[in-house]
Amino acid sequence: MRTCVILNPISGSGNSVAGVQRAVASIPGAEIRVSDGPASIGRLTRAAVTDGFQRIVAAGGDGTVSEVASAVLAAGGEETGLECGVLPIGTGNDLALALGIPRGLDRAIEILRSGSARPIDVIVCDARERIGDGQERAFAWNAIVGGFGGRVSDHLTPERKHRWRRHVYLRAALSELRELSLHEVRIEIDGRPHELDLLMLVIANGSCTGGGIPLAPGARPDDGVLDVIGIRAKNPFDVLRLVPHVLSGRHLDQPGVFHSRGRTVSVESDPGFRYNRDGEEWGEGSAEFEICADAVAFVRP
Repeated sequence: MRTCVILNPISGSGNSVAGVQRAVASIPGAEIRVSDGPASIGRLTRAAVTDGFQRIVAAGGDGTVSEVASAVLAAGGEETGLECGVLPIGTGNDLALALGIPRGLDRAIEILRSGSARPIDVIVCDARERIGDGQERAFAWNAIVGGFGGRVSDHLTPERKHRWRRHVYLRAALSELRELSLHEVRIEIDGRPHELDLLMLVIANGSCTGGGIPLAPGARPDDGVLDVIGIRAKNPFDVLRLVPHVLSGRHLDQPGVFHSRGRTVSVESDPGFRYNRDGEEWGEGSAEFEICADAVAFVRP
């Protein structure tokens, strides 16, 4: 199978381009194409599909995987026989974790050799307002995070990711504790209304966000539903009380935590939520989300 590796050279794990090239050389006939920025990842993926590659491998973090998978989906996804692979060399690598793909280039490449391609779901996202350039409609493969967690992405510069690696998420979250603010939220899940005061909202396809934090334990990227988690902590002390429960994935039954599942989610909030999508800032205000099952096949154990 012809394999093209789309490499994000500024991913936060510290792997050099030369090191990735040496590792990928063990895959017969694999070709590496290096991006020159986030905007070029989709373009390189589309070109690889046009050039006849059947397997497109994202070498980077969740943002890189999201861009590659979204371009593969736009090219026809699962129905075309195209496959995605992951070399998790980014900062968070949360989707790779959900798929059972280990850290470390050699082990991840072994998955590409011995694993099988099976489809996963995608979150179709529509926001009233986008942050930055781009379309209002987008795709998320791991999770959407709004509110407190959404603002954390403001601190995730490439320099900080490179310096602090996966600990950058925790440091960013701690820096936001001084400015906690609750949102009055009306959320509909499969048409069922809920009115909540929330600090943070997570709409998850995978189980972890922020570099391995199990905010949505039990969520699977191929189960055909979204996991919706709301955090209702009112002050830093409530947040700190929840931290050990969250880190162990045992927070869903704790006071101050809302959890539900469904296929469609509609959110209105005051003030408007600020969202990040697969670790990258995306939109704000009212938004709608829907799960689309069996969107793109990923190589996994």
